[in-house]
Amino acid sequence: MIIKLSPVRSDAQLCVTRLGDMLTINNIALDFARLPDGATLPAEAVSGGCVMDPIERVEGKLIVTLRLPHAADAPESARFPADILDPAEGQIQLPGQELGDTAPAAVGVIDWSQVITAEQKAAAAAEQMLVAALAEVSRRRSLADSAIAPLQDAVDLDEATEAEVALLKDWKRYRVALNRLPEQDGYPHTIDWPAPPA
Repeated sequence: MIIKLSPVRSDAQLCVTRLGDMLTINNIALDFARLPDGATLPAEAVSGGCVMDPIERVEGKLIVTLRLPHAADAPESARFPADILDPAEGQIQLPGQELGDTAPAAVGVIDWSQVITAEQKAAAAAEQMLVAALAEVSRRRSLADSAIAPLQDAVDLDEATEAEVALLKDWKRYRVALNRLPEQDGYPHTIDWPAPPA
């Protein structure tokens, strides 16, 4: 487990106890054992208001960011706190905080419907990659269309030079290659982009 601390100027106190993947924060028990590896739980899915950033499980390790209140004259360790790596079970000594009552008085509410799984993240990343690839194909296709149009006009009017006829064919080959990109192995993750005519 990694507990990250985000300092906030406040006279409140923060008391945290760990038992496995359960954190009791100011007497409210929050059990994160259901969070699968690679998944993220938005901070707003957790009751209590002490959790600041999304909770994640990365390579089996739970990562939680908590608001750390500190007094105006707090020591530097409270104003610029270091991460707490793999804290022992029991009450956790937080910088600038006094140890307090650790008995859970209530069970916190976690809205598990908001969990973003590793599979959902992968699907979203793949979709984003596909959208980016399609946008780049469209951009390159637009350049090809702009180059082809005047060359095609010259051919249609029988006013094209041999160099223009050859360049028109090169641009059309390039446009065909762009249209065939989805047939490549690994598309859209890896794309072997065709080079436009010089």
